[in-house]
Amino acid sequence: MNEASEQPPGPQRAKRSDSWFRFSLRSLLLLVLLVAVFLSGRNSNRWLGPKFEGKWQLTMPAGFQKTVNIVRDPDGQFVVGTGGVLSGVYRWQEDRLVVVQPSDARMIGLAWAWNGETLQLMSEPEGTPTGASYLGAVMQRVEEDPQF
Repeated sequence: MNEASEQPPGPQRAKRSDSWFRFSLRSLLLLVLLVAVFLSGRNSNRWLGPKFEGKWQLTMPAGFQKTVNIVRDPDGQFVVGTGGVLSGVYRWQEDRLVVVQPSDARMIGLAWAWNGETLQLMSEPEGTPTGASYLGAVMQRVEEDPQF
């Protein structure tokens, strides 16, 4: 009897088509995982909204300018302190900064659109209850000087 015939056969190699399928399935799963991580990170940033805290320059439609301070409260809402009828507590919703508690009760309905660099007033109460329209007012972030 031959000694080679008594030993069990060695491990067989997987068929070439099986190994290709396993490699492709792993690659596909890795790609899906990377896309899911990217999208979840992107959506989480949208969920929180842009970072509005800080000093802003408010330019009214008539050209008047003033400095505005925006602070985030513990509830995640934004307190906009213009010192005028545009002041109040705002909430980030549906890609807009919408007033939820105006400093002047007549100004319910204010909404600012965010274009990535500026906030522009896009909605105000009907009938201009204060006698003037503020549509088109723009806020731009004030660059603070670096502290040395």
